[in-house]
Amino acid sequence: MKKILFICCLFAGTPVFSQMRMNFNQYMLNPGLYNPAYVDVQTRFGAALTTRKQWMTAGETPLTVAANGFYRFTKNHSAGMVVTNDHAAQLNVLDIGFSYAYHAWITRKLAIGFGLKLGYQQRSLGADYVYFDGPIDPTLTRLKAGGFNMGAGLTVQSKNLTFGLGLPYMFNNAVDSTYIYGTQDNHFYGNIGYKVRFNDNFVLYPSIMVRGVAGAPMSMSFDGHVLIQQLVWFGGGYRSDNTIGASVGIFLQEGLRIIYSYENSYFTPHKRFDSSHEITLNYAHTIEQSPFAERRYRKKSGKMMKRPPRR
Repeated sequence: MKKILFICCLFAGTPVFSQMRMNFNQYMLNPGLYNPAYVDVQTRFGAALTTRKQWMTAGETPLTVAANGFYRFTKNHSAGMVVTNDHAAQLNVLDIGFSYAYHAWITRKLAIGFGLKLGYQQRSLGADYVYFDGPIDPTLTRLKAGGFNMGAGLTVQSKNLTFGLGLPYMFNNAVDSTYIYGTQDNHFYGNIGYKVRFNDNFVLYPSIMVRGVAGAPMSMSFDGHVLIQQLVWFGGGYRSDNTIGASVGIFLQEGLRIIYSYENSYFTPHKRFDSSHEITLNYAHTIEQSPFAERRYRKKSGKMMKRPPRR
């Protein structure tokens, strides 16, 4: 689909703007990709690697690989990094960004986060993508272009609540140098999710994502997942274009999460773009009590105890 849209732009003689934006089914496991302000307030550091292959039955369809991570230096200050590569046919988009987030704690358990991302984005087009006979517009000979990019975001978080508004890319970085820093067609993302904890062994996590871009209908995703015994994750979702999806995974005690997701667009008008597959490897280190707080002391009798004897 992206290939067709791009060719149409070339032959229409219009400037080439950026419409190639990544999309993931497991957005609730990758909020840092959409929102530079997101840092899990319940973890010290975390990282995720996601691979997504869209529309398997169409051929030369998008393959997206994304890696992101963060580290909380203090309760208020955090830093992160995002690297993504989105490839469709011979059009490739590489993005590298570094982010900073500040969390202001409204209460002991509720924080508002503000984030800023600075980075570099490069777009390239294969030399054998389109053939011309005779002189062509000089703009079309630019097969690679890159430039500075930035993003910003806002979050509201607690142990169970996640709410965010994000603008991950402010500039288009189009192949046409005239519009490399244009701000047309910005994609805005909003998400909200809440973990309903019936007990430690059964957690229900409903979530919603909204994506908006000028000139296109608003896109919405409704998802519901269950975590059982802090081990097994499964659930599904519905997209506003009638796409449906399901996912299943395992959460290991060491902090590693392995999630597989499947989407099917059979019920949409684009039946040719049938199935999409996605795999996410996620790691998170939960904030725990300092090991020094567990230091043991030996009494004169030789018995070990966690706290020194009271005087």
